[in-house]
Amino acid sequence: MTFERFTVEARKVVVTAQEEARRLKHDLIGTEHILLALLDAPDTAAAKALHRLGYDKETAQADLAAAVEPGTRMTSGHIPFAPSAKKTLDLALGEANQLRHTHIGPEHILLALVAEGESAGAQLLAGRIDPVDRIRTEVLASAQQTYAQQTNAPQAPGAGGPQTSQAPQASRGDQERQGQHGSESPQDLAGGSWPAGTTAAEDTLAVATALAGAAPVGSHHLLEALLRAENSMAAKVLRDLGVDADAVAAKIDALDPGTTTDANPEEAAARTMEIRLVDDEVQVILRDPETVAIARTVTELSHGPVRGLGPAAGMFVPLWRATDRLLLDLRRVLSPEPVPGTEPGAGEGQEGDPGADRVTEAVRAALAPRLRR
Repeated sequence: MTFERFTVEARKVVVTAQEEARRLKHDLIGTEHILLALLDAPDTAAAKALHRLGYDKETAQADLAAAVEPGTRMTSGHIPFAPSAKKTLDLALGEANQLRHTHIGPEHILLALVAEGESAGAQLLAGRIDPVDRIRTEVLASAQQTYAQQTNAPQAPGAGGPQTSQAPQASRGDQERQGQHGSESPQDLAGGSWPAGTTAAEDTLAVATALAGAAPVGSHHLLEALLRAENSMAAKVLRDLGVDADAVAAKIDALDPGTTTDANPEEAAARTMEIRLVDDEVQVILRDPETVAIARTVTELSHGPVRGLGPAAGMFVPLWRATDRLLLDLRRVLSPEPVPGTEPGAGEGQEGDPGADRVTEAVRAALAPRLRR
């Protein structure tokens, strides 16, 4: 299958599932890795639905550890999808079509995982959530709540936030189960205030989202994404006017976003961070004043460095996971060629998704020179 209809969030789920398989030293990407990846995106309708049912990533990891042993050696190169994972991604298309959606989001992948029913990921869900059909009801409710929050937010006339997928609409059977009859819901209309875009517009939004990472998308991300969108009208106009993408990137890096309306404290703190390798130690350095003040208090209370000893090790696990994932992301960006098995569409017997390839190369062109400074 191709991933043209996958939203940015859904593509991230696929990439994260690949990294989960690699982290666990598994030689196939299975539905259990897809489940972990769905829970790794907490702001999506899929993750919110599972959280409401009391299922989070830590629980899933514990269940997976009890059911599936990790591999014995790190897998290098290409990691193919297991047949059950391929089937689930194919079923996601059917779920989107059934709900009359033009794009495939994480919510459709979760619905497909439940519908598939027999794989490791589906069994992990069934072992915790009984009956498992409750997931479908929660997914629809979560997506509709997200849609309501987006459409009720104050906006300037004609303005709207970028929407990558429509909120799931209940099928007739779902409506009957939920007691919804007759009236047309807002979800029967356009699923969000952002209009359908061209390929170039979708690529630009995907690149801007990737450049922002975990931070909010700012105007500087959109500006650079416009220049990086291959063969787009905007990029051609700007280049014809003498605007160079690398020069714009250098100016963005030189300016302080804290003096603009794009300011946000998380990105400001992240801009002061650094990763160093000293002998056999990886050092993650944080320099923002608030974190330094908290660390100073902690080390005073602990009378010295804090170590992950005994049960305290569990408190360090989230930091280890985040650092490990960050390093894998950095490796993917810095590699001269894409690391096999880490891009959307890298399953067995599949050609890469052209849209994902365009976005990946644009992001690599923007980030790799910065990381090599």
